[in-house]
Amino acid sequence: MAGKVAVFGILFVVLMGIFVFIIEFFIPLSAKSDMNICCRKTLLIMELECGLPYQAEQELKSDMEQRGFINIVVDGTSSAKQGEKIRLSVEADYRYSRLEGIFIRRDCLQHMVYNKASIARKVVN
Repeated sequence: MAGKVAVFGILFVVLMGIFVFIIEFFIPLSAKSDMNICCRKTLLIMELECGLPYQAEQELKSDMEQRGFINIVVDGTSSAKQGEKIRLSVEADYRYSRLEGIFIRRDCLQHMVYNKASIARKVVN
């Protein structure tokens, strides 16, 4: 009877470790999705403003820092005429704690890139 309890305990710990490992696999995917949402919002502002205003760049950096990104580098078309191509390129690192073994956690650094282009336009109501 005591053997069954020990086997159950060991099996439970291993299964929980596997479960946590699978759940933590989706953390960087969620962070990349957050990054894409922030950058897309800035790209829409760029379309309307015909370039990347300084305030929009600072808001993007601040929003990404609040979401846990570090080493943020923003590069975008500063000004363009209507109908011209504009681009936004953002690189950032995302640090998170990851399960490496059953009882071992290690900090990981994931480098993420957003690089999109669009056309400067003016919306008339």
